[in-house]
Amino acid sequence: MATSKCSSVRESLQLSIDPSPYQPHLRVSSESSTPSSASARGSTDTSPSSSGSDYGPNFSVLCMYDFHSEDPTHLAFNKHELLDIVKQEETGWWAAMRRGGKTIGWIPQAFVRPLSHDMAERLRNVREELRVYEYDAEQLYKTAPISNIPFELEEPSPVVPEPMAPQMSPRLPQPPSYLSLHRSSSLKSPDPDEVLSRARADTIPLSPLRRKDVSSNTDLRGMREGDPPSTSDRRRLAKIRQLTGSDDAVGFISAVNSPWYLKSKYSDQLKYDNDGQVRSGTVVALVEKLTADTSKDAIKAAKDMHFRNVFLMTFRTFMTADQLFDMLVDIYGMEHPRDISEPEFDDWKEKCWLPTQRTVMTVFTMWLEDHRLLEEEPHIAQKLTDFLNLIPQRNVMATTAKLIMQSIKRLTFSSPCIESPIGSTRRRRRSKDPKGDLLRLDPTDLAEQLCLYEYRLYNKITPQECLATTKSRSDDSRAGDVRSNLSSFSSTHDKLANWVTYSILIHEALGKRADTIDFWIKVADKSRALNNYASMSSVITALNSAVIERLHLTWAHVGRKTHLDALLKYNDPTGGFSAYRRWQESVSTSCVPFVGMYLTDIVHIQDKFDSDDEQSRWISFIKRRQWYDVVTTMLHHQQKPYDIGESASTQKFIANHLRTMGTKDRSWFWARSEEVRHSEFAHADIRRGLEAAGF
Repeated sequence: MATSKCSSVRESLQLSIDPSPYQPHLRVSSESSTPSSASARGSTDTSPSSSGSDYGPNFSVLCMYDFHSEDPTHLAFNKHELLDIVKQEETGWWAAMRRGGKTIGWIPQAFVRPLSHDMAERLRNVREELRVYEYDAEQLYKTAPISNIPFELEEPSPVVPEPMAPQMSPRLPQPPSYLSLHRSSSLKSPDPDEVLSRARADTIPLSPLRRKDVSSNTDLRGMREGDPPSTSDRRRLAKIRQLTGSDDAVGFISAVNSPWYLKSKYSDQLKYDNDGQVRSGTVVALVEKLTADTSKDAIKAAKDMHFRNVFLMTFRTFMTADQLFDMLVDIYGMEHPRDISEPEFDDWKEKCWLPTQRTVMTVFTMWLEDHRLLEEEPHIAQKLTDFLNLIPQRNVMATTAKLIMQSIKRLTFSSPCIESPIGSTRRRRRSKDPKGDLLRLDPTDLAEQLCLYEYRLYNKITPQECLATTKSRSDDSRAGDVRSNLSSFSSTHDKLANWVTYSILIHEALGKRADTIDFWIKVADKSRALNNYASMSSVITALNSAVIERLHLTWAHVGRKTHLDALLKYNDPTGGFSAYRRWQESVSTSCVPFVGMYLTDIVHIQDKFDSDDEQSRWISFIKRRQWYDVVTTMLHHQQKPYDIGESASTQKFIANHLRTMGTKDRSWFWARSEEVRHSEFAHADIRRGLEAAGF
């Protein structure tokens, strides 16, 4: 019924889908020398009508990145969207439409992830900006066990039917010629004559990084995931699936028996833990896994995506950006195995070469969009542009290369994400001028403006600044510049605590001191309601400090002491500030976290696995994975700004006092506390004398 309904909708719309925007024969427009996407579809103007039964909805996908294109045949989308796929192409482009929409267009496969029906319906009930996080968490949670099932299974099992070939199978363009790329700071375009002379696929030159050279007489023909299995193989795999209930076991056995020319070269240089996650490996092995083709299995695909995110966030701790870029370019122009037959070459090209090139493009996209390539390594952007310009226009990766270059241009001429303004829809607030008197301010107003002030600093922190906290003391001078935003945010905690302490001790009158303490307790309570745990921690730390806590007579006149006692439970360091962790990780709205325990976690992880990195050439990837988890949790709330109107006068008041408190001598606080304490003792003696005299 669902298929007939979608068919009727498409019939009424009379939409048209070309079999693929990339055919080996291009039709050049007479108006321009550059082939447009409309003229690059083939030699005919006709295309199948979308009302035909061939284009029924197959499955839904989750958009992992933003995709914008000026091509009218493309379907633009934003990250976190859900789309319905109506047609798949081997070129890496799928035809998609929005549910209930009226437009069908081509989308890049690398930008989306396929979903099961249940997962798609579940994500539709999740807030759009949380869908990618929910998807990643779900895929990592559902780990299926692999059972050691014997290879020879004698019991009969149902025969898996042969998959039906699609009615319209686009011809795949011939593989591009080898790109003459040099490992230097700037890439040079290859000589055209040299490119033409290397047009035949069997003359692709060798690259230092990829597959093993195996003699052609090695008899290791087997099956690989995606190969048409024989009848006996189908029975065996079906039995394994029946006994284990897991496609993961089937994929494992298929990978073990894959043909020699599809096996990876450096898999023996990776070590795994019991959960199948990479524990350690050499640099070349980690980069090879980074560019390995993503599995069609949803669980494996989620693990592969998690591996790439961990690698791209932490690779700067064990290699340079230039080294990574050069290795990715080498893999893109990978060699074909020696002594390979023509059928084996076609199989290798389809199942290894083209998927690996698509994955390299995916890695470049992730590096650019999600892992601050332009901010951290701006010179790589020019090298990447030069590399992408070398990809021929008729190459299957040409449009993907064009999209990446558009992203480079868009990100280059847009404001950096860390400088994005607070997304408030409220007007600027007019607050009463305190005229230097703190108690003239509204505690709620001060708490809200402190929230905006702290969020701006928190929003500028980058993952690299967090990882720089692991630098040795000898590197502190160089790492100081790297951690400037993190240092500014962390120092605000101490400055605000000094301000709270100073504002209490500066008063001579006991009543004023008690009123000031009550004022700051209200600010801390409102900060907790706003999920501003950074300011709340700073205020209650100051109120619980020795220089304030010893003023017993002042505390006797404080009316909100019980409120402070409730807030102090958050500051309990037991379990590594477990109270803060529990509350901050449960917040789904705007939040300014207390980051002290996260920075401590990063240093403890470094100390725990420090000896692993000292071992020759092996990289402790489990340490990077734990760093990634901590940093991701710490910076999780950066994309959720506050909807609070800004008060210019209050912001200026806050900035002036924090700047002043940053230079205040710590010894002054203790000396002033002693003076106030002696004053309270004197007042207490006078009071007891008056009471004894009958007053």
